[in-house]
Amino acid sequence: MKTHSTSGDLAAPGLHHQAASRVIATAHAAGVERVSATYWSLNVVRVILGLAVMLYHLGATIALDKYFGFDGFEKIFGFGGARIPFFFVLSGFLLTLVYGRDFGKREKVGSFLWRRFVRVYPTYWVILVLVLFTAVFSPSLQDTVPEDVWVLAKAFLLVPQHPSVAGPTGAPVIVAAWTLHYEIVAYLMLAAWIWSRMLGGVLCLALLGNAIACWQWQCDFYNSFLSGSSFLYFAYGAGAAWVLRRLPLLPNARTLVWVASLAYLLVAIGTYEQSGSGSVSDPAVYYGMLASIILVCLTKAEASKPPEPGPKWIKLLSDSSYAMYLLHFPLISLSCKLLTHMGLSGATGASVALVVTTALCVGAAVVFHVFVERRLLALRA
Repeated sequence: MKTHSTSGDLAAPGLHHQAASRVIATAHAAGVERVSATYWSLNVVRVILGLAVMLYHLGATIALDKYFGFDGFEKIFGFGGARIPFFFVLSGFLLTLVYGRDFGKREKVGSFLWRRFVRVYPTYWVILVLVLFTAVFSPSLQDTVPEDVWVLAKAFLLVPQHPSVAGPTGAPVIVAAWTLHYEIVAYLMLAAWIWSRMLGGVLCLALLGNAIACWQWQCDFYNSFLSGSSFLYFAYGAGAAWVLRRLPLLPNARTLVWVASLAYLLVAIGTYEQSGSGSVSDPAVYYGMLASIILVCLTKAEASKPPEPGPKWIKLLSDSSYAMYLLHFPLISLSCKLLTHMGLSGATGASVALVVTTALCVGAAVVFHVFVERRLLALRA
């Protein structure tokens, strides 16, 4: 039995992100277990990750000398790149959980691509236009608008661009949109699997071959982009969804969640403390493995109980996570500018900025989701 809903997606750092809208039931020898893509525990994960990314960028902005020069929050909410890997693993997990049973059913490709397009682009375009409009009338933000019309056009289409022309992340104006570049490729790969399992497998092998080639030799920009570890995270998430469908009940799933979460945090802290030393290996394998364990165990723990409705405010924040991901960076910049202009400074000013800006980002995301994004998502029907 298949059902559809309009729950919100992640983008990562979207995130990814992804809305869950299909219920799948599987039976085990120990009894019937509910396997659903609408787990409340995953809503909590979305909220935690969304706030973590926002606080990371807020702490880094507050630490800048042109604002408050206070690095306390940057240290607390730092931990390097631990957030984005979890976003990508979660995205791959939910995409495969929701659409995995459509693999090889080419008649479903059009519907899948349309739903993904509506999920990502209209909301992104509205926010991009709002930021561009604000930048035109703000001298301090005008330098964020690219002068090259082709750079701007590619930004609208979410085409990855070289940092030399589009800024450090390859995404001008809304710098956090770089994760959407990887999401779009993941959608296209998934569409290939839905069209034909053979086509999907061939493209995955080609992606792997490109990654190996770029590891051995120097690649051009787009080949290098396609060899990024972000696609490894998607693969971990897809593998976790495959395991979830086939794994028996886990009596100690909750304990495993806490153990894996602690291990993930320790890896993040260890990587952050040693960053810049030049001796730290890429922790992608650890992030991917631990995030996969956390997601499988969370959903197994929830599936072992009768379904219970969670708090509505958690669901609202989860559904608003994509809007907050796109809005938070411009709002952080605007808020810090206004607060320093008002004379706030030092640790006290930084503390006020933390509270005020967090409330602003969350509130703006919820308002945008309720009054704008929900209407845009209705186009998927």
